[in-house]
Amino acid sequence: MTEAVIAGVGESKIGKVPELTTLGIIVDAALKAIADAGLKVQDIDGIILHPAFHMSPRYHIIVAETLGIYVKTLADTEMAGGASYGLALERAKQAVESGLCKNVLLVGGEKLATGHLSGSAMMASVGAHNLDWEYPYGATIPSYYALLAQRYFHETGATEADLAEIAVMTRRHAGRNPRATYRDPITVEDVLASPIISSPLHRLDCSLVSDGAAAYVVSAKGASGDPNREVEFLGIGQAQSYYHMGQLAEGAGDGRHDLVHTVVDVAGDRAFAQSGLSRDDIDVAMIYDSFTVTVAVQLEDLGFAERGGAGAFMRDHGDLGGKLPINTHGGLLSFAHPGACGGMMSFVEAVHQVRGEAEDRQVAGAEVALVTSASAVASNFTVSILGASRA
Repeated sequence: MTEAVIAGVGESKIGKVPELTTLGIIVDAALKAIADAGLKVQDIDGIILHPAFHMSPRYHIIVAETLGIYVKTLADTEMAGGASYGLALERAKQAVESGLCKNVLLVGGEKLATGHLSGSAMMASVGAHNLDWEYPYGATIPSYYALLAQRYFHETGATEADLAEIAVMTRRHAGRNPRATYRDPITVEDVLASPIISSPLHRLDCSLVSDGAAAYVVSAKGASGDPNREVEFLGIGQAQSYYHMGQLAEGAGDGRHDLVHTVVDVAGDRAFAQSGLSRDDIDVAMIYDSFTVTVAVQLEDLGFAERGGAGAFMRDHGDLGGKLPINTHGGLLSFAHPGACGGMMSFVEAVHQVRGEAEDRQVAGAEVALVTSASAVASNFTVSILGASRA
């Protein structure tokens, strides 16, 4: 059977990009990923993307048209919010390994800072709400995660200062990344002094609102311009819990999972079982960080940190040279969060790390990376384990 690999990755300019349209930044990222794979546009025979929030669900056809790609086999969308590109990655892998496609382009982008939705970014994710029974009462994405944080504090004894450690370490990593939106160091005191967005979450507990696009190409092993730079799939898992806050708070129906006991453990167990690896084999991790509390529950549910101990784990072990460097590009909290494709940027960073191309933020000897993606209110997760080329 054909083995699929990630052959190339690319990103557009991020932050505020008023000079380009949404389509412009998407095409920019796509062309960079195709070039990074050593391929030509004409080599692409499959495309998957999450449509920009203000665009048609058929936006993948528009992107293919703009790139000059005549897609004969696979042209589709993946609309699962922040988890979209973890899910799409598995679909692309299956398409290549089944022989349906040779080279699949996964691409997406948003302009939440300067585009059509600037100033109303929360409306872009209105689909995450129960429009009949939650949204009319003022629910927002930050308020949902604030409720998660309150329950997390109640059950574990963790504090706002513990979550702040996650923001502090993430910013430290961003300081080594010249492309990150925010690079200046912050302290726990800075986080706690930043304005409350929805109690107990402060502004620095929340991810950014950004313009940006990212892309990667999934190809057959050995088909790219340089097989030594191909990144291998070692394990992939996904899991879906209840979607709406009211239901999730009551429990996910299995007697084990709820708002603060997420199904990322199910996705993680599947990925680790497929890879044959253990937690100790992971050299670097990209943990989806829509909010600091999102990182906390994942680190604990995945078994990296003890219950209530994610903040201390991040402080003591999350830096370069630590047991598990986390979000080395700066994450959604400090690098960029341009909607659903923010999760793609974690995969791009993981590829840079296992290739040894992460420059000043490189984890020494990194060969295995773990990447999570999440959507809704910590209800839908993917866990991917990627490895350096064995060519």
